[in-house]
Amino acid sequence: MFFHIRCKDKPSQMNMRASTRAAHLNYIASFGDAVFFAGPTSTDDGETITGSVFIVDLDNLAAAEEFTMGDPYRKMGLFETIEIEQIRKVIPTD
Repeated sequence: MFFHIRCKDKPSQMNMRASTRAAHLNYIASFGDAVFFAGPTSTDDGETITGSVFIVDLDNLAAAEEFTMGDPYRKMGLFETIEIEQIRKVIPTD
């Protein structure tokens, strides 16, 4: 199952994000091909990171929730909100 995960950072937390970045990237990489897309969101000028977006292929909603629970960013309290939605891949077709 595919999931879209949107995590919004708490305001003014760039130092927390920076200090946890390496652990976060290692954690995300540990999921290998299950992560189709991962990256930060930003303000319109691209200067300030506002959160993270993931497209992942996991077994079920519980697995997607576990994915977010293990993220070092979440463990450090970086995220203000987390939204998880199941999505259906239409394009590209496999």
